[in-house]
Amino acid sequence: MAPRARSCRSLAVALLAVGTASFLAASSSAFVAAPRGAEVTRVAQASADAAQQWQIASTAVLLASMPAPAHAGGMFDFGITLPFVAITFLTMMATLNALWYAPVTAEVDDRNAKLLKTLSEATDMLSKADEIQVEYTEQIREAREKAAAEVKAYREKTEKVIAAQIASATAERDAKAAEVRKKLEADIDAKKKS
Repeated sequence: MAPRARSCRSLAVALLAVGTASFLAASSSAFVAAPRGAEVTRVAQASADAAQQWQIASTAVLLASMPAPAHAGGMFDFGITLPFVAITFLTMMATLNALWYAPVTAEVDDRNAKLLKTLSEATDMLSKADEIQVEYTEQIREAREKAAAEVKAYREKTEKVIAAQIASATAERDAKAAEVRKKLEADIDAKKKS
């Protein structure tokens, strides 16, 4: 308990005690001596009964405001607290299981199932992509080999055509050169004879 609360509580108890004592002193005729031989009247008896009731009430209030005495056992003196705490705990556990943990667990399980499904689909797609890549790589290799063979065949064909054209051009050139030579020799022989 905070020190301020203790001081307020102590002040309240002291004020209650002082008020009770002053009330009893003012209203009670027990402290005033009655005249000799006088009889107690009914009014005096009623005021005495009222004073006793006020004394009982103030004593009850004073006892209720006093702190309870410390019991032996302290922390391990369970009494009725242990079953109350156990029942409260079990009730809260059942309530939380029904209202919070069960729906959250169901959502987490659904999420995990979706993640596993997505992961398996992704793995399947990846294996299919690998198969397609292997297939395309093989097709590209075959296409390159075929293209290389066609280029080689075209090159050989072109080289043969070029060689044939060169040979024919060489033969034509040699034929023309021979003809020009013959003509020149004929002209030289004709000039020599003339």
